[in-house]
Amino acid sequence: MNMIKRLRRKFLIMAVIGVLVVVGGALGLINAIAYMRMNAQVMSVLTYIIHNDGAVPQKIGGDDSSFFSDPSWTEETPEFAYQIRFFSVLVNGSGYAEHIDIQHIAAFSQPEAIEYARTTVEESRETGQKQGFFKKGRATYAYMIKPNDDGSFLIVIMDATRDAAAVTSFMRYSAWFGFGCIVVYILILAGLCNIAIRPFVQNMENQKRFITNAGHELKTPIAIISANAEAIEMLNGQSQWTDSILKQVRRLSNLIQDLIMLSKMGERSQVDLVITDVNFSETVKTVADSFQQLAIDAEKTLTTAIADNVMLKGDSKCLYELVNILVDNAVKYCDDGGSIEVALRRSRLGNGVVLDVSNTYVDGANVDYSRFFERFYRGDVSHNSQKAGYGIGLSMAEELTKLMGGKIFATYKGQRITFTVRLG
Repeated sequence: MNMIKRLRRKFLIMAVIGVLVVVGGALGLINAIAYMRMNAQVMSVLTYIIHNDGAVPQKIGGDDSSFFSDPSWTEETPEFAYQIRFFSVLVNGSGYAEHIDIQHIAAFSQPEAIEYARTTVEESRETGQKQGFFKKGRATYAYMIKPNDDGSFLIVIMDATRDAAAVTSFMRYSAWFGFGCIVVYILILAGLCNIAIRPFVQNMENQKRFITNAGHELKTPIAIISANAEAIEMLNGQSQWTDSILKQVRRLSNLIQDLIMLSKMGERSQVDLVITDVNFSETVKTVADSFQQLAIDAEKTLTTAIADNVMLKGDSKCLYELVNILVDNAVKYCDDGGSIEVALRRSRLGNGVVLDVSNTYVDGANVDYSRFFERFYRGDVSHNSQKAGYGIGLSMAEELTKLMGGKIFATYKGQRITFTVRLG
């Protein structure tokens, strides 16, 4: 069933969006903490080297100045000082290197060390940033700058490739893990989805069954009432009472027919359509002509602007019913003395067609037009019986449009409401 498929699809989409937000947020937070922890640990080592005038102390105590640092992360062993690869440069206020220590690194020559130190100082003066990371080839380096009272700068640059690679690997594996969890969740949810929506499906089935059965049960007494009223007219002549009875019988018959049709609409799918080449221009013209006299009787004007020979692949019965609903709605709810316009044109984009049905509606400035397509919704909250309707027609029009793969929407401009259908 088309409606059940849409319900199932919406349930799956909402559930998947929910798990994406949760898993994505959790992984993002974990990876952010991992990166900040790595950054805090690297900067902690640089801080101790800076405070030791560009040399590595034999032991580095834990740094508890940052929330993300771990006081017990270092190995307090004599070998620790030899595991750190770095160099330091002391640059005076004029930009000349006064002292260079490259004994603890192999990737930089003395000229390279001086050049990187000067570049780092110049960028720091422009940005105000005293620490950070940069890439050299495939390696990642961290730097820290300490300004001295005499105007000189101590620059320490340390190899942080292993730390950065560890965080990158963690991020990559966590992303794959999260992706795997989402896939498993979707597979499980797809299998259990029918169980989750079963109460809604049963409720919909019961509603449709009730509407269909009640409609068929009501047809008999309505037919009897109609026959009795006609018999009274034959015996005693026509009167306002029999006219009123027959008018209400017709209204009830139309309501029952619409309810049954609406309940069956959700069961139809594109497989049930009989797709043929339809001259949509002829269909729209036929429907518009059939409402001309009705509009004249209501002292309203109905005009058309229908392009010739607009062909469309679709179900001819569904297309006729769609146009009939929209024109009937326009004539019925057009303001007294107003005008109705039915326009058909080829779409400017592609091979589609556009149908516009508009009518005068002076009081439509502050109306939620999206609700017009809800079942049993009527814009006139008083439900004035002079405008016979039950809020079913536009809902059926939306169902028919979706069934044929099109779109329908309402707009308001210049005291006119326009219902636009795009097909093809």
